[in-house]
Amino acid sequence: MRTDENHNPTAFTTAIAAQAGLTPGVDYTDGTPFPQPSPLITAKLLEDPIVLTVRVLNAVGFYTHAGLQRWAYIAIPKFIWTALSSDQQRDIIGFMYQHEGGTAMRHLFPHYGKQ
Repeated sequence: MRTDENHNPTAFTTAIAAQAGLTPGVDYTDGTPFPQPSPLITAKLLEDPIVLTVRVLNAVGFYTHAGLQRWAYIAIPKFIWTALSSDQQRDIIGFMYQHEGGTAMRHLFPHYGKQ
């Protein structure tokens, strides 16, 4: 899975990483390309995947500038995302990780699915 191959629980792209202000070569590198003909490349995370994913979601949110959802299966308004505790944010990322098909980093989400 792109999530596990790239240590990236939500499989966000290098374009999103750059837009969020992550530093190439420090926070991420080019990872797995999307299937052709897409020019998109998954960001391969080099540091803590939860911390970096929270940074990305804090910076760019769940919607594009045009108001479209970034992920087809989840969209959370910024005011709700920022009101969540760090544990709740991690659990949301865990939900996204599961939806993206990841398995190798499941241990990073100890509370997700235990409601």
